[in-house]
Amino acid sequence: MTTRLPSTSGALPEGETPGCDVSDIYLVHRIFRWGFREFPTIVRGVDDGDVERAATVSGAVELLTLGLHVHHEGEDALLWDPIEARRPACAVTVELMREQHARIATMLDRVPGLAAEWREGATTDAAANLAAALDEIGHTLGVHLGREESDIVPVAAEVMSQREWDALGEHGREDFPKEEMPIQLGLMIEAVPEAERAAWFKRSFPAPIRLLWALLMRRKYVAWQHAVFPEGMPALV
Repeated sequence: MTTRLPSTSGALPEGETPGCDVSDIYLVHRIFRWGFREFPTIVRGVDDGDVERAATVSGAVELLTLGLHVHHEGEDALLWDPIEARRPACAVTVELMREQHARIATMLDRVPGLAAEWREGATTDAAANLAAALDEIGHTLGVHLGREESDIVPVAAEVMSQREWDALGEHGREDFPKEEMPIQLGLMIEAVPEAERAAWFKRSFPAPIRLLWALLMRRKYVAWQHAVFPEGMPALV
């Protein structure tokens, strides 16, 4: 399915009205805050020379950074233009968002090379370099997400249609590796407070996806959890 780009003229698509539920973005942001908080410590904790463990952890790190790339690409394509066109007072903030994305993208581009170097010999020096890069991303990202949540997301809730907003989620699902969807979905579930998970899951996904999760996807997610976090996965909430 091709994602329809919003009108750069500022007009809503025909037949659509402004106002949308933006709550899903807080879950996505929670995952990224968690990942860039926890993984530097996990990387530094791998024993010198443990190439098997380094391969497992670096794979998880690269999945996290890919997810952030995809998320930001979706916002660049689908979010900034309608916000700027429909709420011109946000132009300065939108430009800041674009600049922060570009800065973070440059940092993310370094991760695959650092992860590959670490996997090769699992040295403590290589681990330190990768962990430092993740720390840097996490710090910059924390500032960016805070500003986005305070100054952009509430505006999006007012000026974008639900279909336009949902296109962001569609972009994330379409551009993320299909074989990793159980991990993507599992982390989203973990990002919801436990008392709210059952209702959120039923509300957010159709019955076929819920059945697929129960029969196949949950098993893969749990296996990934145990491999990456053998002593227990740090809570997202």
